[in-house]
Amino acid sequence: MRRGSQPVRRPALRSRLLAAARECIGVVSLVGGSLAAAFGQTAYLTDPVRFWQHESEYGGAGTCMACHSEIHARQRSSNHAASLRPAHEVSELASGLPVDRPDRVSGFTLTLSGGPVDGLRLTAADASDSSQMRLEWAFGSGLKGITPIGRTASGKWVESRLTWYESLGDIDFTTGASKYHPRDAVESLGRELTAEEVAECFGCHTTGYDEPASGPSGEEMGVRCERCHGPGRTHVEAATGGLPLQGTIANPGTLAGFAQIQMCGACHGRPPQDNEFDALALLERTPHSVRFPSQRIVLSRCFNETFGELACTACHDPHGDVADEAHSFDASCLSCHSTGHRREAAVCSVGTADCSTCHMPKERVMRHSMFSDHWIRVVGRE
Repeated sequence: MRRGSQPVRRPALRSRLLAAARECIGVVSLVGGSLAAAFGQTAYLTDPVRFWQHESEYGGAGTCMACHSEIHARQRSSNHAASLRPAHEVSELASGLPVDRPDRVSGFTLTLSGGPVDGLRLTAADASDSSQMRLEWAFGSGLKGITPIGRTASGKWVESRLTWYESLGDIDFTTGASKYHPRDAVESLGRELTAEEVAECFGCHTTGYDEPASGPSGEEMGVRCERCHGPGRTHVEAATGGLPLQGTIANPGTLAGFAQIQMCGACHGRPPQDNEFDALALLERTPHSVRFPSQRIVLSRCFNETFGELACTACHDPHGDVADEAHSFDASCLSCHSTGHRREAAVCSVGTADCSTCHMPKERVMRHSMFSDHWIRVVGRE
């Protein structure tokens, strides 16, 4: 198996960026930590591999608009861009309040209250004890769910025990919350986040910024241009000054398959190398790994036998949202799996439409969420 690779360098970032990341907000992954621990995911995300090869400061997504207006507008309205927002601005959380949810695990009643003006609050109370925190940030675009986080009176960041789910159109308990047994009202608000978890969430749900506060500026909330292309101030200055653009910005679309999957995998699951046999075996037998497409794709013959050609952008527009319709991916499949194209690629004997329905079935790996399995195969013949 051959996979593309590319040397990487880190840009010269101001030291307070990392400090801000460690103090900034975050929310734990919706999947249990055993798989992440197996791949060293925490260390990987607190200091992500950088795939750009230029030195620059950040310019902000707004500076890209002058030359790339159509792409900027499309990306600005995408789910990636909405992956982090102030909690009180998220209509799914702020409408129809107050909401009460009795917690059978802790015995406390959780109440989400407040609104767009005075902010959102989460209260845990029983007959003898109560605690409250203000919910400051909301993680998730709403494609699957939205989990808010807040700070307790002690200043600790806490993942809310309540989450809004798209499949319900309503609020329920955060995935994994039932594993924790709160001892008092404070613990009933949610799970306290470690510094490493905070840094993970910051790294994946926002873009590099230079703010001393414990949150990003408005334009850089969510995954914006420079999260993937690298800091762009030097590129903008070259473009506006009529200087050569070569080497001033990264284009992840030019990366070979495995290198691009590594880049996306910084947030969508670090893919193991082809000689990490234990990690690959663990992926095959761990149903919850379906949550991480960058990890599952490397199990596919489609990936391993196309010599770096199958990258994330072969099927997905990185500046827009993933298509909902199965037929949207047929052209990508048939570019190999049709008569007269690749001699070695099998041609499906069943049909030529809605390929992903059979070969990338959706799996329910969480109570309220389903994910498309990126281990492309004839299911049942692994």
